Amino acid sequence: NGGHPIDMTLVKSVIKSNGVQVSNDELIKYEEKKLNREITKTEDKNISESTIRAVHEGMKSVAEEGGTASTAFRDFAIEIGGKTGSAEMTSRKDSKDVYAWFAGFAPYENPEIAIVVMVEKGGHGYYTAEVVKDIMTEYFGMNIQQINEDMSASIEIESFR
Repeated sequence: NGGHPIDMTLVKSVIKSNGVQVSNDELIKYEEKKLNREITKTEDKNISESTIRAVHEGMKSVAEEGGTASTAFRDFAIEIGGKTGSAEMTSRKDSKDVYAWFAGFAPYENPEIAIVVMVEKGGHGYYTAEVVKDIMTEYFGMNIQQINEDMSASIEIESFR
């Protein structure tokens, strides 16, 4: 998003049983108390246009031919940007767990959705790219099929003795 802060929330709104909506300030205070930390507004990062363009082009190449997520997004109808990743965590002596993740956005030219999937002990990030693809497919309605239902009715009578 060009380094501009996003006001992210887990809860869009809360409506009490009496129908009154809880104010955003009240929700923030509740979150701060539960998380035991103050929620602060972030500032613009002032990232140059050339840097943003380079990052976006790199993320586009991840989903294109030869990129680390290209097999997941081969023949995908919408151009996307994304990044695979993995992180090792040592859980016991001589044992490493590899956590896999993929971050992606679409459509590439005018993004309206961004998704991050992380799988503990998931191996490589291209595995999580498949999950992002499934979410995007659903979001953009690319899996809708024409369903014709038989709305005719018939009468059936059974008797039991």
